Amino acid sequence: MSTPRGYTTFPSSADLFYLCTTSSTSKEDLNLHYVPPSKSSLKIGVLVLGKDQVQLLDLAVVDMLAKIGRGRISTLNAPSSTLDEAVDELDIRYVSETGEGSFAITSGARMPVTNSFANAPPFDILIIPGSFTASELAASASSFLATQYSNPDMVAVICIASGILDLAQTGLLRQKRATGPSFLLSTLQQQFPETTWLSMPWTRHDRLWSSASAISALDMVAAWMREYFWDRREAIECALAAAGIAPLDDDE
Repeated sequence: MSTPRGYTTFPSSADLFYLCTTSSTSKEDLNLHYVPPSKSSLKIGVLVLGKDQVQLLDLAVVDMLAKIGRGRISTLNAPSSTLDEAVDELDIRYVSETGEGSFAITSGARMPVTNSFANAPPFDILIIPGSFTASELAASASSFLATQYSNPDMVAVICIASGILDLAQTGLLRQKRATGPSFLLSTLQQQFPETTWLSMPWTRHDRLWSSASAISALDMVAAWMREYFWDRREAIECALAAAGIAPLDDDE
């Protein structure tokens, strides 16, 4: 079975000596860490805050995540071994405070809202797209984000470009690394000095992933998919190739 990328570490000489000489075989004494298998079904929430337009490009990561689903891979003429690795179910919800109506997207599109903060399920992945104004985050939205993040089963919060302004207001980024659009970094550093702000295309700290732009978010989500779905590598590479993401060998 494939080794999970991003989790591979080599033991020091002292660690090797301990591993070879210890009489205990318990996981704690051997300091072994196992990466669990990926989930066969995922709930993905897209958080819609305020009434500002959401950039259509910010939602491209949602479509890229959806490509790992069995229904999408089955349309790619993939071999049966690839289809066997596909995720059985992807439940994608669009969540606003009220859960009513639809929200505006650039290019003249609209997207229906499916859930409110009150009736949204616990999500495995929460996506925060950016908006075009820096407004104060409502207390209800901050509480919703904090509650979702406190769920130990949550896999990742994925913040796209200026969506970092909303996430930073929750306090979840204190003592963590993050990034955002280059034109916002100085403002973010002033307003949220307890966060380490990096000038990078994307970065992550634990379960929190952030990008500088909607374009770099595609690379970020591809990296997340390769890391999290370490046990579905054939399906992942098929889905990413369909999205135009270069295979790993081309990057080396």
